[in-house]
Amino acid sequence: MTVTAGASEIWQARIPPAFAEQLNEDAAVLGLTGRTEIVRAALLMLHRRAAEERMARSVDEFYGDAAPPLPLGVAPDNDEPS
Repeated sequence: MTVTAGASEIWQARIPPAFAEQLNEDAAVLGLTGRTEIVRAALLMLHRRAAEERMARSVDEFYGDAAPPLPLGVAPDNDEPS
């Protein structure tokens, strides 16, 4: 369910009680307080992960079967065949 309220949206999800308990414990470890902070942090992690996946796919698409170059300042691993 998505409800638009001004400049923001409200998203809701039902989760099992055991998972909710685990999330509350995780939130305490990360210093998050309240469900809103927990959900925002989770959605930010989802967004970052998707961005990383899009980037990795674009690199794979650009270089095809060739190995992409190493970043500046990174030495090749001597154990890898050249």
